[in-house]
Amino acid sequence: MAIINLLDNETINKIAAGEVIENPKSIVKELVENSIDAGADEITIEIKNGGKSFIRVTDNGKGIEKDQVENAFKRHCTSKISSSDDLNSLFTLGFRGEALASIAAVSKVEVITRTNDDIYGIKMTIEGGKIISKEDIGCPVGTTITVTDLFYNVPARKKFLKSDISESSNINEIVVSLALSKENISFKYINNNNVAYRTPKTNNLLNTISSLYEKDLYNSLLKIDYKSDIISITGYTTNLNYYRGNRKQQIVFVNGRVIKHRRMSYFIEEAYNTLLPKNKYPACFIKIEIAPALVDVNVHPAKTEVRFQNEEMVLNEIKNAVYSALHSKSIMKEVKGETLLHDSKDINNLRIFDRSSGKSVILGGLENKFTEETEETKNIRITEVEVSNKDIAVMEPLKPYDKFEFKQQTFIKAENDEDKLPELYVIGIVLDTYIICENPEKTCIFMIDQHAAHERINYEKFLNQYNSREILIQEIVPEVINLSYDDYETAMSNIEIFEYLGISVENFGNNAILINNIPTIFKDSNLKDVFYAILDNLKDITKSNLDFVMEKIIKEACVKSVKSGDRLHMSEVRALLNDLRMTDNPYTCPHGRPVIIKMTRYEIEKMFERIQS
Repeated sequence: MAIINLLDNETINKIAAGEVIENPKSIVKELVENSIDAGADEITIEIKNGGKSFIRVTDNGKGIEKDQVENAFKRHCTSKISSSDDLNSLFTLGFRGEALASIAAVSKVEVITRTNDDIYGIKMTIEGGKIISKEDIGCPVGTTITVTDLFYNVPARKKFLKSDISESSNINEIVVSLALSKENISFKYINNNNVAYRTPKTNNLLNTISSLYEKDLYNSLLKIDYKSDIISITGYTTNLNYYRGNRKQQIVFVNGRVIKHRRMSYFIEEAYNTLLPKNKYPACFIKIEIAPALVDVNVHPAKTEVRFQNEEMVLNEIKNAVYSALHSKSIMKEVKGETLLHDSKDINNLRIFDRSSGKSVILGGLENKFTEETEETKNIRITEVEVSNKDIAVMEPLKPYDKFEFKQQTFIKAENDEDKLPELYVIGIVLDTYIICENPEKTCIFMIDQHAAHERINYEKFLNQYNSREILIQEIVPEVINLSYDDYETAMSNIEIFEYLGISVENFGNNAILINNIPTIFKDSNLKDVFYAILDNLKDITKSNLDFVMEKIIKEACVKSVKSGDRLHMSEVRALLNDLRMTDNPYTCPHGRPVIIKMTRYEIEKMFERIQS
């Protein structure tokens, strides 16, 4: 039988600290929350190397009294509560008395603090939970805590820290959240000696949002103002013009505390049901005020999880609040004035497919919308991409769609081609979405989703180009995209990956980037949609999951010009089917939806009761 050991205090403290302090983000959160509870209205956060080597939080709060500094770093010492009954009326962010002790147990800490009543402050140094030095020092009122060498004495925990970029992104996320929760406090964030942003001291949440996020988000905000007998819900959510590929910009506060609540996200998104594209999420900044007795914040050491006494009621109230804001104005998606530019000789002939046979189909029907020279276009130079004939070749313009002949067209099999698709005769198109075919023996009917088919074609084409490092590049009119600081840092830190994908990203200053080149396969796509689809998948990228993330990125980025409802000429249909049969998997789109559905004559006749089973 194994011997049961009583652990020593040092080991106990390290284990307990690991429950509270998981990463640099945990430290920043705890220190900033202490600054807020201390009544500070100016807080500066400094980090280096993703917070792994250096974190400093400085505030102008009330400070810590000299004779209480040591107690502040003892476990379960707190000024926030005195008994369990106080949890029912809790409005402070901290209350357990664990944070400072846990931080000091796994790092090297220096604290400098002074109250308004003291002439001199005090400086104390702690390493691994042990006080090394303590002395008087001249300093302003407030507290500065510096944390270095995180997990220096817990190597097992240290090796699980993520890259500097990922840890910085996580820290930025919590700083942004805390800044939004307390718009009356000015937050200054410094990353590797560079001032990332500074929020104003204001009473208007909009001012704080504008200092942290890009203009597109700000211009898409809808106000939330919803009250009932037991709950107040305020803040902002975005209209249909703004959405992202993840939920990182969904920030919720309960009684001023940043929380994470998976079910709450589902209820928020339910208010947008059918209004946003699949796997796209709105941004929102929601502040919930509820009686402390009706919510339990003592669920997890990180204090980001909460339980509501009547959860279903609360979640439905949040859904109603978002729904009311969303429908307070017209929810019609607005088309922004973007200039579409094409070379003059290609105005009526937009290429939609690159065929491995060396052919390319041209999408007609634009008439002469862009033939007139304007002040906006006359000085713009368009550079064509030089590629070999085997990559791109131009066919003659197509006839207008209204001359579409629903005549049987043969889909000829390529010689020596694998029988992934049978020989098919194209009968026609229904609902401007589904291509109807039959086999030569007239024993089966096939329905092909043109959008799903095109997604599969372009996904495999782009993936093959990426894997072979032979992505075809097209020079475009330079486009500037304004970003939030976090998005900007992610983009700048992953320029090499964007280059791998054929997208030229340059620093344009002031949290903006400039794009000059894109892959030819995306030339008719919305550039911002493609860029954000890539960006949203780069947040937690590491060397170990790079290949997986890249494949996911390529899936998300394949937002193509052929969609459900787009009218295709028969020549375009034949080209689509030709390209589809060249793919490795012609049966599903990159997201798993079926591309082709087969119905046998027997099944059809059975449905019409021509055959009795």
